[in-house]
Amino acid sequence: MTAEADVKVKKKREPRMFVVLVLMMLSMIACRYILPSGRVGNLPGPARGDLVLQDQDLPAELAGWSKVRFIPAADPLAVANVESWWVHSWNFAKDGRNCLVTLDQAQWIAWHELSACYVANGWVQGDRHVYEVPDKNGETWHIVTVEYEKNGVGNGLLIFSEFGSDGTPMEAQYLGQPFESYDLQQGTVLAGRQGADPADRWRRQEHPRVTQCQVFHNYSGPLDPALRADLIRLHAASREIFRDRWAQHWPSVSGG
Repeated sequence: MTAEADVKVKKKREPRMFVVLVLMMLSMIACRYILPSGRVGNLPGPARGDLVLQDQDLPAELAGWSKVRFIPAADPLAVANVESWWVHSWNFAKDGRNCLVTLDQAQWIAWHELSACYVANGWVQGDRHVYEVPDKNGETWHIVTVEYEKNGVGNGLLIFSEFGSDGTPMEAQYLGQPFESYDLQQGTVLAGRQGADPADRWRRQEHPRVTQCQVFHNYSGPLDPALRADLIRLHAASREIFRDRWAQHWPSVSGG
């Protein structure tokens, strides 16, 4: 445990990131047993074509956050008989607040609704939003945010989005809520602007591989809207780096 991961803010101790990481891993394991996925290989890691990342793949400073530590992916042989996820994680901090940034690789070939994994691990789900966010290339990403609470743990904010093997942004699964246009720089939903009716347009996209990027923040008390916007920006910035690294990696293992 690093000193940075245990900073006191306003006399409240932020949840220890080791505990948060364990909770995330349990959520991922639980998800394997409740959600089907396409099979693209059995052994997590390079043998399956997974991307191997290092500490330096995310910079020391990103979107105003400072990197605290890197948690490399587990030995593939150690996780092969437990779950199919292969996860690289980084702990980032800003103003005494901590979060985890992860790149998750598994056997998905279509959209993976990560929120269900947390519910399977005992988190009580609150509001779920799907934000439509354009990037610098003019592509529209679906960034999903989900609020949780859990007895003895506190509150959690999950932020995730996904891309296909060719880097295509994945469209989030429609679960009844309208998709909302979101201004990433301002950190606000654009009033009066919703995307086209997702019930009419949603379709299942399939790829040889789908890769998932997430940020998770464990907190107590109300969540400051400015902090929430900062976390979404951190997610968007880290995902772009992950996608760039994937674009360099995938042709070498797919033959494409």
